[in-house]
Amino acid sequence: MNNFENQTGQPTGQIGLAITNSKLQLVEIAFKDDQFILENIDEVYFDEVINFEKCKETKITALLQSAFNELIIRKPLNSTSVSFTLPFELFYITQTPYENSLLHQDLITEFKWEFSILFPFANTKDFVIQYFEVEKNNIVNFNSVIAIAISRKYLQIINNFCSDNNLRLKFIDNLHLASDRALSLSNALAAKGLTLSVYLSNKTLSIIFLLFGKPVYFKVITHKNASDLPATLIDEISNNESISLNKNAINAAFITGEEITKSMAETLSSLLDVEFIYFNPFENISPNPKLFENKNYSEKYNSFSAAAGIAYRIG
Repeated sequence: MNNFENQTGQPTGQIGLAITNSKLQLVEIAFKDDQFILENIDEVYFDEVINFEKCKETKITALLQSAFNELIIRKPLNSTSVSFTLPFELFYITQTPYENSLLHQDLITEFKWEFSILFPFANTKDFVIQYFEVEKNNIVNFNSVIAIAISRKYLQIINNFCSDNNLRLKFIDNLHLASDRALSLSNALAAKGLTLSVYLSNKTLSIIFLLFGKPVYFKVITHKNASDLPATLIDEISNNESISLNKNAINAAFITGEEITKSMAETLSSLLDVEFIYFNPFENISPNPKLFENKNYSEKYNSFSAAAGIAYRIG
């Protein structure tokens, strides 16, 4: 974490903010007494649920600002460096074969064309695209690319928010990818062999398979209710024709997301015969002693994995 520095080169800290359609979560890392510590964990629910597709940008900004004001009134920030995760409904994701001879800009053009076919209702010309090259492996038996797109307007909303609050914007990321960053730092099993990572958020099930800590398969599925989850996960793990997978080859499985409980993790483990670990993203960082009295730290830690992961990100 020694890249969290101010203009004099001295370590300071970083804030991670995770936005969902219902709340704003905050994780702050600070530098004190020659070490990084977990300074704050908090969350505030918006005055009303945000419909990102229908709400005007001014309304989204107002709800975000109101929640942020409440957070900093409770506890002022030590750092001005901030990174964000955004909710699943703002992202478009596909995994597709690719020619590794293509140049970066050619790939972006290709992805925009594919997104226009997959999501004809979206304005793909306004997309900002991030992608990961996945070499042929034992799970996905062809060279592929995981491409993730988001409308530029949401990035602009975040950029304007930071300007209004004198914050220095560093990163904006998908919440599951950010969560997996926290996972890799908090549990050594995540980097060993084949790992299954599951994230649940607002009727969205996100599945990532990682091979030695790197994503090789990424899929987001909408589900109607919690009763659909076991069957959907079984299909993805045991009956997925897109990947070559023996369930017994999974070295470790982790679950996190909004309002996930240990009981839910245990139930899914029993139904799928895969042991899900209800991981703690703060396991390997020393907390401010005051956090021992904070239920977000002692009880709800799992649900802060995205905010923690983006706070930990240094590059």
